[in-house]
Amino acid sequence: MKLVEVLWIGVAAISTFHIYDAWGADWNTTMRYSLFLGVAVFMYTLRRRSRIKHQQNNN
Repeated sequence: MKLVEVLWIGVAAISTFHIYDAWGADWNTTMRYSLFLGVAVFMYTLRRRSRIKHQQNNN
């Protein structure tokens, strides 16, 4: 399950790079990747919380 968390961090990093690259030049791209970044952060925290809860229930 940690692999999925790492992948979401990767999506967030790539989105951050694209936001930085398109800042001020192309607002549509900036907003699109900002949305991707928001979803990646949300999914990472949701997945992490779920994994921790699952580990605590198994112990």
